[in-house]
Amino acid sequence: MPIEEIIEQVDVDALLERVDVNRLLDRVDVDRLLDRVDIDRLLARVDLEELVQRAGIPDVVADTTGQLAGRTLDVARRQVVGLDTVVTGIVDRLLRRRGPAPVGPPALVGPGAAGEVRR
Repeated sequence: MPIEEIIEQVDVDALLERVDVNRLLDRVDVDRLLDRVDIDRLLARVDLEELVQRAGIPDVVADTTGQLAGRTLDVARRQVVGLDTVVTGIVDRLLRRRGPAPVGPPALVGPGAAGEVRR
């Protein structure tokens, strides 16, 4: 009987059901298997632009950049307000001005607004 006829009589599904896959995998040397993988060839098949778009990285970068710029502007504004307060105090002392210190810039607090703090 030729080998082809013998192979045709084998029930492959029944044979596979008898295989203990976990035991088989325990015998596999994963490190040796990974040494055979060509990473460069594998990565050449990856569409990085599509992957970046699907991950939403441009949106994350834009949001982060906007938040960073906003925080930087907030810090700069606080520094300018602090510097303005110091310079105003120095100018008031040099010109010997007395009276209630304004609560804030006139455009924001309105005419005649003054706090209880005196300089």
